[in-house]
Amino acid sequence: MYSIILCGGSGTRLWPLSRKKTPKQFLSLYSKKSLLQETFLRMKEIMPVENIFFSTYGKVSAEKVFQQIEQVEKRIKKEQIILEPEKLNTAPAIAGAIRYLQQKIKVNESESIIVLPSDHYIGNKKEYLKVVKNAMENVGDNIGTIGIVPTGPETGYGYIKKGKKERSYFCAEKFKEKPDKLKAKKYLKSGDYVWNSGMYIFNARTFLEELEKYAPKIYQVAVCQNQKDFLQKFKNLESISIDYAVSEKSERVVIFEGDFEWNDIGSFDSLSEILAGNQEKSRNVVVGAENVFIHSTQGKRIAVVGVSDLIVVEDGDAILIARKGQSEDVKKVVDFLKEKKK
Repeated sequence: MYSIILCGGSGTRLWPLSRKKTPKQFLSLYSKKSLLQETFLRMKEIMPVENIFFSTYGKVSAEKVFQQIEQVEKRIKKEQIILEPEKLNTAPAIAGAIRYLQQKIKVNESESIIVLPSDHYIGNKKEYLKVVKNAMENVGDNIGTIGIVPTGPETGYGYIKKGKKERSYFCAEKFKEKPDKLKAKKYLKSGDYVWNSGMYIFNARTFLEELEKYAPKIYQVAVCQNQKDFLQKFKNLESISIDYAVSEKSERVVIFEGDFEWNDIGSFDSLSEILAGNQEKSRNVVVGAENVFIHSTQGKRIAVVGVSDLIVVEDGDAILIARKGQSEDVKKVVDFLKEKKK
């Protein structure tokens, strides 16, 4: 078994904690270890260290990945970090990583590979690893994904409709975009939908077959033998997710259901859910206030009086104040700062 951990994201919805120099996967948000380190350590429990690879963009980020993993595992080698030629989306990144595993590492085309983000929270690790091992052993010549059993009418996640049940998985009937609250409630009530976790399991042969069928330009990059041609072709690719490029079109996608206290930590609303129990132990002062999430990286004492439904985040030179339920819009702050070059 092999794994590819995608760690080239920017995490703009967690500004000001997540910034250009330190995106969220390098942050320690719910434990003393970073999200990237936590992801690596989970994979280390079910496969050899040398079978775990990382895909990221830029030499600075690659060096940071190596440094962080070396802190928790001295056997890590720099050859396990795959450098993306351009900062695109997940489909090109995964294609480049599969090419690397086949051409450089000589991974057999029938061996199972799990591709996963580096920034997830897993509350029940034992159950999570059980689901992952089952998926990797039973995916066959399909493209497997881990679908999270919904715990509420969440509007911040994409959904997948379950189809026919076969052995230990469901056939994926349809991918759904992030819904509004009404649709989310319908999805939840029906019991026919799971959250799209963004974790995929397949072998190289199946992935390349589906890539050739639905994303031929990306396929040409994935099988390119000449390194110079690969670099040039990669840079000309469209920035597109693996969902849009392949999985939403493929008829070979199957769902392995997972219920292990999952959260993608995509916003401060989701982070506040994870850290809810820690708020009472903080130095902050809350007077006549309800449903307020406060986080300070500098350990500053923050007081809130007579307010409700707020997120307050302090990180040195920047403070964020947002209404709970609207933290998805924090990325607009990053867009504004980019536009104004501030």
